[in-house]
Amino acid sequence: MTIKTTNLKETLEWLKDLDENLQREFLKEVTYEAHKKAIKYAAPHRRTGQMEKNIRRRVKKNEGQIYIDDEAMLVDWRGKQVNYAAFVLFGTRPHEIKPKNKRALRFFYKGIDEFVYRKKVHHPGYKGDDFLYRAVQDTFKQLDEIYKRIKI
Repeated sequence: MTIKTTNLKETLEWLKDLDENLQREFLKEVTYEAHKKAIKYAAPHRRTGQMEKNIRRRVKKNEGQIYIDDEAMLVDWRGKQVNYAAFVLFGTRPHEIKPKNKRALRFFYKGIDEFVYRKKVHHPGYKGDDFLYRAVQDTFKQLDEIYKRIKI
């Protein structure tokens, strides 16, 4: 994964010159802005809304973090519990889905507007949508605007 930001060195030098309180306020504001964008960009993937609820932010010392919490997001994958946000962000290969503890899978089929039952289904795969990366990248484009907002 490559992040390209123009004049990043200049931006980092400029940030070092700010006083500590202003640096902290700027970091909080940038993290908040990226968090808002991440929630907005996650919306197309909404089924239950759990992923949007679990997008969190935190600021520690000189670090702002945007992450997706595991709460109610864990699924069994190859014998491990994995946050399913990873599949949304990075995609999946085509695969077969079988019931684990039941005799059949049950899901709502929009085409006939009712529930259907299957012993297995073939998932075609998904290319992924790294909306967290896009949220941060788009926030980087607004650094000047964010700085002006906190400086006032």
